Formats: sequence, C-alpha cells, structure tokens
Amino acid sequence: MWVRTLKITFKNEFMKESVETYMASKVDLTEGMILSYRVHVSSNVVLVNHFFPTKQVQEAFTAKLKPVREQIVSMGAKVEFHDGEVWGFKVAGDVTLDMLMNGMQTE
Repeated sequence: MWVRTLKITFKNEFMKESVETYMASKVDLTEGMILSYRVHVSSNVVLVNHFFPTKQVQEAFTAKLKPVREQIVSMGAKVEFHDGEVWGFKVAGDVTLDMLMNGMQTE
C-alpha cells in the first residue's frame, strides 16, 4: 500500500474551504484511491492523505491530478508532498468503519 501526503498552505481560510469542497466531491476515492483523510492544522493549512493499493496506481493518480495541483499553486497556495510505502498500519479491534467515517462518533 502506498500513500501520498500533501501539506497545503492556502492564502486564506476561504480558499482552503473552497478547494477542500472541490476535492471532496471530485477527487477523493477516484482513480484507484482506497482511503482519504484530512487533518486541519490551522485555518489555512491542511494535511491530505491519499492511500493507494500500489505504487503504480499512486503514480497514475498523481500524473492525472497534476493540472489540478498546478491550478491550486497558481492561486497562491504552497503544496508540499511526500510519497511512500505504508508500513505499521494498525487499527484497534473495536474500531468500526462507521466510527472512522463519522469522526469516531458512534451516534
């Protein structure tokens, strides 16, 4: 399994929210992606994590999304990314998929 982690620093919170809305509806879980999650670091910084079954699928996704990434940069965002093989991935036995999808809330 492979992951691409992006740290995106937006010019402002409005830009961050706009891009996140677009990405959530048009990009997440496409092109072979098997898992996606975001971490809000601050009002204008987000960490994005996309997981793929193989390095080849991750590379194909990266190539296809290059124009989108370039547009985000052209609007003034700073994008840093790191790719690598996933190891040591663990989930507690009592954690369900519903809990993960709902932000660990069971209600």
